[in-house]
Amino acid sequence: MPNFLDGLPKEKVQLLYILSAAKAELTEQQFYQCAFECTGMNWFSFHDVVGDLESNGDIVYERRPFGACAYLTDQGKMTLGMFERGLTYSLRERIDEYLKGIAPQFRQERELVSSDEPLPDGGMLVRLKALEGERVLLEIDMSVASLEESLTIRKNWQKQSTHLYDTIYDTLTEKE
Repeated sequence: MPNFLDGLPKEKVQLLYILSAAKAELTEQQFYQCAFECTGMNWFSFHDVVGDLESNGDIVYERRPFGACAYLTDQGKMTLGMFERGLTYSLRERIDEYLKGIAPQFRQERELVSSDEPLPDGGMLVRLKALEGERVLLEIDMSVASLEESLTIRKNWQKQSTHLYDTIYDTLTEKE
């Protein structure tokens, strides 16, 4: 009969399994979203466990243009290998299915980045980026009058970026 993990050891192995099963970069928010959706782990527990995993050398965060991403270290992979079977098959399957279903959304969140900041003379500066890995394909900075406009533009960036990129590219590469 299998000996399943419980408590903090279980939470640690769950997070290691999520990073391994993702097979792609996960931002901290995406990492937490998966932990919450698949295991019910709350934000405070998540941060405590992540802190333990970082201090033990099982995971490391690396800065990316779209935010910091957590990665398994070689030690983390070994730890997971030793304890992965301590997670129930149904939990591992739930994590795998969740990540498979949400992968396109997570990829888009990493590729289409936006931010805003207040301008000293009023209004907002909106920054929009389309990324391919570490490479910036398109970056647009816009000054707008209000936070509401900024939020609308950032929301629409997710939906309209391909159209905007194609229009800009076609317009600028048009031969006279």
